[in-house]
Amino acid sequence: MKEKTYLIVMGIPSIKKYVFGTDRLMEIRGASSLLDNLIRHEIEDFLKKCTDIIEVDTVFTGGGSAQFIIKSDEEKLGKYLRDLEGIFINKTGGGIRLIWGKAEYDGSNYQEAMERAHLESESQREEKPFVPTSQLHTGFIRECNSCSKMAGYITVEQNKQRLLCNECYLKLKYNRNAREYLWDDLSKFLQKKHVVVERPDTFEQIGEQCSVRNGYTALIYADGNVMGKIIKQIKDKTQYQFFSKTVEDSIRKACYEAIYETFFESVKERPTILPAEVLLLGGDDLLVYLTAESAFPFAIKLAKKFNEETKRVFANSPFFPELLEGKGLTISLGIAYGKSHTPFSIMLEQAEELLHTAKKKGSQDKNAGIYYAPSYIDYHISTNFNQVSVKESRTAHMKIHGTDGRFIKLYQRPYSLEDAETLLEHAENLKNSNIPGTRLNRLGNAPTMGKVYGTIEFLNLYTRAGDSREAVGKALDSFDCFTHMPWKNEIKDDSTVLVDLIELAGFCKRIN
Repeated sequence: MKEKTYLIVMGIPSIKKYVFGTDRLMEIRGASSLLDNLIRHEIEDFLKKCTDIIEVDTVFTGGGSAQFIIKSDEEKLGKYLRDLEGIFINKTGGGIRLIWGKAEYDGSNYQEAMERAHLESESQREEKPFVPTSQLHTGFIRECNSCSKMAGYITVEQNKQRLLCNECYLKLKYNRNAREYLWDDLSKFLQKKHVVVERPDTFEQIGEQCSVRNGYTALIYADGNVMGKIIKQIKDKTQYQFFSKTVEDSIRKACYEAIYETFFESVKERPTILPAEVLLLGGDDLLVYLTAESAFPFAIKLAKKFNEETKRVFANSPFFPELLEGKGLTISLGIAYGKSHTPFSIMLEQAEELLHTAKKKGSQDKNAGIYYAPSYIDYHISTNFNQVSVKESRTAHMKIHGTDGRFIKLYQRPYSLEDAETLLEHAENLKNSNIPGTRLNRLGNAPTMGKVYGTIEFLNLYTRAGDSREAVGKALDSFDCFTHMPWKNEIKDDSTVLVDLIELAGFCKRIN
């Protein structure tokens, strides 16, 4: 037996399909906690108990991935890693699968070894795809009440029976019995700020706390920009450990601080039940479900704090400030607005789509570089469940024919972080102006009447706005829509900020 040192990379394909496979908060929460425990604790605990593994050096665990440097016999190491695959399948009821790759590591070839290990793990993903499927359905076996799989367990909740499959049952069981890693961390953070608050049990409990439009909620999906390109420049294990820890610690700190400032700092009355739930937090990924009125302010705070924190920490490293030109890391965000009873799957799909358009816009920004892209925010408000695709909804309802054969976009989204701050400021000013709510709605609907009639309607309302006319004018001027109000003439398609502005104002609080 000849021991060698190997770099091991591990990952979980299709994490979101597993965690968000149902629309129930308790099962989503349980799946997220179960997955995090498997990645952060059980892999390392298992490897250190293996008698034929001489040494285990943990490089990184979290966010659905892990990396280790292990000294062992190759054949026995392979057996242990296959045993780990079985543990993941058993503990999740077949919901997820662990993939891994290994490469010899001599202490000086980290970048090469990581590329080879990743290549092997990706070959597992492609050559042996893991597609969970239900058994053959029959007329005398009921389906799971949470998903389409075959039921095998009966649970009782609020004196009502629920039939669950093995996968959903294990999610729910873990939510009830296990230590909640995200909630415990957040709760301790808030307690240091002298805040004691209960955790919501359902999405409805969050929606009920939206004061401006009862029942309205939002799902925020945040993800790091150009992270893959940065990782490819990392040359050794120490740099990777520092980078991974900085990213995860910074997104966590930014999230917790943004929650505190949004819901508890400088507010007249602090909530007793938190109007938010952190559904997924790992690596540079973050999913937060919260009240609609708090989503945009929270998103802006989160993006700013993450950039500031990474910039501060990276200042202690000679490598990253040079690579990033002292700018720090950035995130882009997608915000899907809906109601607490909107199917979660729809909000998640929209948030992912919005995140993609935000990241794309950031990569096209004039200030973007090879290892830097500015933060952008895109958002969408669903009024009907049939508006699943954001792109199709915008094409059908927010794009009209102009008078000269060109199209007019009734929106300017996505917005850079700086423009998003400006938009929110103007939306709050409009909400707290003397313009009645019905007239604000008419202002927002004016562009839908077309270039000619929309302009006439807008000017009719604008000239009757009295002292509040200045607030409207400043808002339009900030987004180049003043000269030809309320339009911005562009080379390709004309646009207007007015619809975005009034929609956002609908989720702003009035200051008494």
